[in-house]
Amino acid sequence: MKQSIILMLDPRGNISSGGEDVIQRHNLYAKELANKSIAYKLIILTTTSNQKLATNSGNQLGIYQISKPTHNPVRFALKVRKILKKHNFDAKLLIAGDPWESFWSSYFLNNFLSKKNPIQTQVHGDIADPYWKKINLINLARYYLARVSLAKSTSVRAVSRHQAINLSKKFKIDLSKIDVIPVPIKVPTKSLAITKVTNRPRTIGLVGRIHEDRGIWDFLRLVKSINSSVQDFKVIVIGSGNQKSNFLARLKSIISNSRVIYLGQLSERELKNAWNKIGVLVSIAPVESYGRVMREALLAGVPVWATPTSGAKDLFKECNGGQIKALELSDNPKILNQSFELLLKSKINLKFRNKFIKENSGYAAELVNSWMHTIKNYNKV
Repeated sequence: MKQSIILMLDPRGNISSGGEDVIQRHNLYAKELANKSIAYKLIILTTTSNQKLATNSGNQLGIYQISKPTHNPVRFALKVRKILKKHNFDAKLLIAGDPWESFWSSYFLNNFLSKKNPIQTQVHGDIADPYWKKINLINLARYYLARVSLAKSTSVRAVSRHQAINLSKKFKIDLSKIDVIPVPIKVPTKSLAITKVTNRPRTIGLVGRIHEDRGIWDFLRLVKSINSSVQDFKVIVIGSGNQKSNFLARLKSIISNSRVIYLGQLSERELKNAWNKIGVLVSIAPVESYGRVMREALLAGVPVWATPTSGAKDLFKECNGGQIKALELSDNPKILNQSFELLLKSKINLKFRNKFIKENSGYAAELVNSWMHTIKNYNKV
């Protein structure tokens, strides 16, 4: 007898390379799926750069590494078809982790199978933001490719309200086709900075990928501007990326080496322990669909200084009271310094925190419900 499955395709190996945190999140999805229906099991077919391909299959979740990371959706789809036949899997829904390699792997797989399946495409970045396609030629090509793949998708999962509105407007997608479901966050048991509001460290934190498209050069402009007024703060950098060496060298040319603290790439658990070292988190990426790190900071009691992206705009409405402020790089050094000081003295917004914790606990169930809804609507057609 065939095993009915929800099939997630990951040709670029993002899940395999995402670490323990990503695996735990998908375990949560699988658990919710088992609670909703014992008929389905969540199966992830992913890739890895490791020489040895691994398989980890339990009662609720199965993760199979089937090849090296690839940008070839046809080749990956053919490998997936072999795996489905080998394990007697009957896919009821295909989940594409992005509108590019993952979607087209799902699309071609449908053409290789005896029956077509609905496809839910997940969009984590704010790819409909006009600035996103201008970052580089790859983004421009992906922008136009996404117009086709999202139109062909049965349903779309976005992670914030503003992102969904942008997708609907720019890609001509009916909003009823888009489910807005943020990525669940592991909530700290207590707000680490609640007892330290009057004694926050005088540090500016940058957390995430150290890539050009994350606004790292604008971050240097901000540091230089504040440093022209005061020199009693330090900068904490958490993350890694292809511009790490260049970025850190330029940062140390603006402020002294003793004022730069580089902690490297941290796991979710390590990051939770690092929040109390950060006085103010700066989120300066020009495009941000949800702002996971911003929310983690606020939950940990760390105020946020953010450029007005889609993710930040949602937060500006949800979290009032001064713990998050809009960052305007065009402001003069005096005004920027005043904003920094106000954020350091801002109070914890417990109302936002409690509301977020309640909503966050239901995101996994909402995602599974969207899967069931997509299958049900597809079978009606």
